Amino acid sequence: MSRIMYPEAYAMQRTLLKNIKTKDTADGLASPLKTYLPAHGIVLATDEADGASADTKEAARILLSAQSENFSQLRDLKFSAVFKRLKGEAQFLKGFYKPNVSELGNWGITVNGNGRLVYPADFSGRMTVFTNFKTKHSSFPVGTSPLEPYLTLHGISMANDATDAAAAVTANTSFLQTSADAEDATQDRDNLWNPVMKHVRGIGDFLKKLYKDNAKQLGYWGFVVDDSPRAPKLRTVSVLPAATKIVTGVIVGGTLKNVGPVAVHVYTGKTTAGTPAIVQPGEMLGMNKGSSVVTIVDPSSTEKAKITVLVSR
Repeated sequence: MSRIMYPEAYAMQRTLLKNIKTKDTADGLASPLKTYLPAHGIVLATDEADGASADTKEAARILLSAQSENFSQLRDLKFSAVFKRLKGEAQFLKGFYKPNVSELGNWGITVNGNGRLVYPADFSGRMTVFTNFKTKHSSFPVGTSPLEPYLTLHGISMANDATDAAAAVTANTSFLQTSADAEDATQDRDNLWNPVMKHVRGIGDFLKKLYKDNAKQLGYWGFVVDDSPRAPKLRTVSVLPAATKIVTGVIVGGTLKNVGPVAVHVYTGKTTAGTPAIVQPGEMLGMNKGSSVVTIVDPSSTEKAKITVLVSR
């Protein structure tokens, strides 16, 4: 049974409305929507005007999302090296205190039942670990901290690391603010656009019934019709920090949604060649022609990414 693949991504929804309006205008008095639209209180020109207003909010969202991504990258750039050094320092102290490795708890390091050091996955948790670790180190009289030989040997300055960590906190604060502002812009856009998209779905359902013996006619109106025996399935894909994953069998006309805590970079095909589409947390990306195979990259060095996408298998 054929089904209309209504796009979830805003840009594809806007294109669909434009296609419907263009086709309706071209058909003139012969348009099959001639009686349907007034019967349902739909004026395509008004819907297009509301769409133009929603475009303004979408432009603001795109800008804020880009700024959010930049602040996220700056945060990771400042903090990743700091935390990598902290792990080395903690590993040194583990040997220093052995067999009483639980002493690391006083440095803010979690030690599990197997004596393994465990760290939070998120920035806020890792920042807390660093702060507690440095506080403990600074609590010793100058030159008496058990960590001192390691720092000297490796040329590490805890003061410099604290400066970089503070810069990371500032960038993270900006990241959180721009992310929240982007969400507000998204909500404003949706408040304008959702009633219009309801009209688009109603039009699609009407035309599907009208063309029930030839559903491909819907393509002339811009609708994507899937007539595969099995309905597409929503697949959840997780990507480890700084890792890459290839997804095949993606439904063209479907949507990829970022349901994780960090932005993802999406490339068409099996490589990371070219310029990626950057999808922020909560955002969606339409899977256009040529996107049946995509490569997902998690640019974060600390947090795991997660997306959902419609696939044929």
